[in-house]
Amino acid sequence: MNTNSNKNQRNIVVVGSINCDQTAYLKNFPKINETVFANNSQLSLGGKGLNQATAAARLGGKVTMISCVGNDVFGDLAKTYLEENQINQEYIKVSDDIGTGTATIYVTDSGENMIAVTAGANACLSPEYIREHADVIRAADILIVQLELPLNTVKEALTIAADANVFTVLNPAPASDKIIDLLELSAVITPNETEVEILTGIYPDNESTAKLAVVELKKMGAKIVIITMGDKGYYLSTGKTDTFVPSLPVIAVDPTGAGDVFNGAFSTAIANGLKIENCAQFASAAAALSVTKKTAQDAAPTRQQTEDFLKLNKIEIV
Repeated sequence: MNTNSNKNQRNIVVVGSINCDQTAYLKNFPKINETVFANNSQLSLGGKGLNQATAAARLGGKVTMISCVGNDVFGDLAKTYLEENQINQEYIKVSDDIGTGTATIYVTDSGENMIAVTAGANACLSPEYIREHADVIRAADILIVQLELPLNTVKEALTIAADANVFTVLNPAPASDKIIDLLELSAVITPNETEVEILTGIYPDNESTAKLAVVELKKMGAKIVIITMGDKGYYLSTGKTDTFVPSLPVIAVDPTGAGDVFNGAFSTAIANGLKIENCAQFASAAAALSVTKKTAQDAAPTRQQTEDFLKLNKIEIV
């Protein structure tokens, strides 16, 4: 994968969430009203926005993040973490009224997860704040957004980007039937199987059902669609090409944040001028590597690690 020098890096802006994650590792998910012992638990930083910004930066992107944290220890830790990963945090808002967002995560021995998110300070990121920093978005080459922020805030960011011809990537998670108007503002959407089912009523568990789901998503206004399907792989529809690509084999430890790594890696590859098909393959490889580590924090691989993994699997990205 040929990348630009630091001097010529293109700008990636992430408008998204920052959370503190509490992860419990279990043999199986508890049943309703059941109390179970966890094998282990871990406190870490997360949030789709932070995860995607970190992945993009580690994979070679020049990243700026627009977000909101609480005036608390988790907000301070997040800002330090962004700085350590060379992510511009100049536009991180700090709320004195509400704490940093949180996520409660269960991960089973089989590598499956369930996540419940509390918005916290993420809910304080308003359309007005986005408009105040519209020039940051207009100056970007790529904008990444997700849905752990107020929907009107996400729409404002996408609208500013679309009007300025900025390439936009929408990760529609958590999914909602209220986001249809966001699809046509996005150059690429990257839902997983559950999000696709919420939007279309079709659960894409194979190539045939993924193809049917894409048809419905495009009726709603989607342009380029990448359905991430966990350890099965991904389905890519560009308008010219429709293809299912199996995932590369790894031993999964924790899938939390794998979709976020996919989005960050995909956006970095787009920034480096690769074809959509190659961007998706690069992103899939990075996401596969990420599930071999516990928690979303620090799970994103470097560009060199991803390139080496692709070479190991005899895949060339140019």
